[in-house]
Amino acid sequence: MKVTFPALMRDAWRLWRRDWDVLTAVAGLFVFLPALAMAMFIPDMPTPPAAGEAVPGSVTMTAYEQGLTQWMLNYGGWQIAAQAVVLFGQFAIVALYLAGDHPPAGKALMAAARRYPLLLLAGLIIAVPIAAALVLAQALPLLMAAFFVIVFWVLARTIALAPTLLAEAPVGALRAITRSLHLTRGNTLALAASVMTVILAMTIATWPFEQIDAWMVAHAPNPIARSLVDAIAAAITGLGGIAMALVQVAAYRRLRTR
Repeated sequence: MKVTFPALMRDAWRLWRRDWDVLTAVAGLFVFLPALAMAMFIPDMPTPPAAGEAVPGSVTMTAYEQGLTQWMLNYGGWQIAAQAVVLFGQFAIVALYLAGDHPPAGKALMAAARRYPLLLLAGLIIAVPIAAALVLAQALPLLMAAFFVIVFWVLARTIALAPTLLAEAPVGALRAITRSLHLTRGNTLALAASVMTVILAMTIATWPFEQIDAWMVAHAPNPIARSLVDAIAAAITGLGGIAMALVQVAAYRRLRTR
């Protein structure tokens, strides 16, 4: 079945209107709270030096590399852990619809937990070509635009990965990837538009609050005001996580007959 961008958005919106209370409960625990913790307790990564100063061996570059190494040692593990919890939250939302016939929240969480290692394994497999493309794009900056095209192509073609792992268990990680590639064939543009819409909307909506947070850290460290700003940004991230999961569910439901 061919899918269209408006149809996917309508399906996702319908699910949100019907189940918003359960969705916000799951996302609040597994997406909102980790996002809030990252915003409040993990500082931003060091900013790379400007192009003219990024000379290997220079004082500026050495200071940046040392700062980045220290940041990774202090916060890298926590960052990865928080991102893993957020990913599980999105996976659990998908499980609410596809881990059986509308299972209750507790049963959906258990199903997501059992299949989650396979999702991580599939993510690692997918990350290999993306990482290779990134290395090439960094070596040849003119290819950076092509890198972003590749990323959204991969996100579109693997949009059915998480639903497949849940709805077609006990399918494995590699089989789920190939199944998603098969299901999404011929619908890349519509699926990519859906993914881009969610990501761009979330990025644009959170950007002002991230800038305010950075300004507060540097100039006006008011913990109460900063907590409110970070909570708003985390809430937007939570809504974005819900939207991405619902788009995955909507896409799989329309494509699974292939």
